[in-house]
Amino acid sequence: MDFVAIDFETANSLRTSACSVGIVVVRNGEIIEEVQTLINPLSEFNYYNTKIHGITDYMVQDAPTFQEFWPQLKPYIDQQTIIAHNASFDIGVLKESVNRCYEEQPQFQYACSYRIAKKIWPDLYNHKLSTVANYLSIQFKHHDALEDARAAALITIEAMKKTRTSSLKEMSLLHKIKVNSSLDTKKAPSRVKKSKEDMALPFIVPDNIEKNTRHPFYGANIVFTGKMDSMTRSNAAKYAADRGATCKGAVDIDTNFLVVGDQALMKYVEGVKSSKMQKAEDLIQKGIPLEIVGEQDFLRLVKH
Repeated sequence: MDFVAIDFETANSLRTSACSVGIVVVRNGEIIEEVQTLINPLSEFNYYNTKIHGITDYMVQDAPTFQEFWPQLKPYIDQQTIIAHNASFDIGVLKESVNRCYEEQPQFQYACSYRIAKKIWPDLYNHKLSTVANYLSIQFKHHDALEDARAAALITIEAMKKTRTSSLKEMSLLHKIKVNSSLDTKKAPSRVKKSKEDMALPFIVPDNIEKNTRHPFYGANIVFTGKMDSMTRSNAAKYAADRGATCKGAVDIDTNFLVVGDQALMKYVEGVKSSKMQKAEDLIQKGIPLEIVGEQDFLRLVKH
């Protein structure tokens, strides 16, 4: 029953923006070591990410960058079995951060404690980290990297106890739990479907333009995704259009802003992406000057 649980927090929507990592080492079913550090992402902090994990740019000023911390992190990852909750997100952060440093990718196997919990406790109403931890009486502070990694480790230990298995491999064989290899290159499919509103949102051009050429949205191409809490997306698009923006239904190389509703943004921070979010990330990685903006930041900008 040997594995290493990890958890990353990020400064913004980019997976190269790790600002904290938690590491929990399990040997023979017992936690034997815990490591946590802040990381300077060399990137701006998004309001919504900070709202979730509480980490600010001021707090990481003297923290090591990912590249500086990598020599310490690598031995915990390379040739190990890794556990993370919603592993596609954390493994994505790890791989893309290593790529950004031009380092050789480590080799490891990994499994997702979310999927483990879904198999072992199928009757829970959902399998979010907080839900499963509460069910198993595991106390932790959510969105603290070390606390989340420890919770994922304890969930996996409890799953092995319940199934009376002594290794992740044994449990995965008995209960058809997928164990992935870091050498796999296939991208995980999006778990977010297009909403009807996504498909119905028309191409909106400016109607009553405010003659403020300095407004952040003046002349910009904007796309919306995810349900908004403060207003409908159609109304949001009209506000943007009235400030000189052109609002479209699909992300492309001419898109300047992808505005994400707060509910969808929270899922995005946890690694759940719509096709628009995935397209935006791909374009950002290619150097296209596109910005992903949360609902609250949009409201602040639209009032600018």
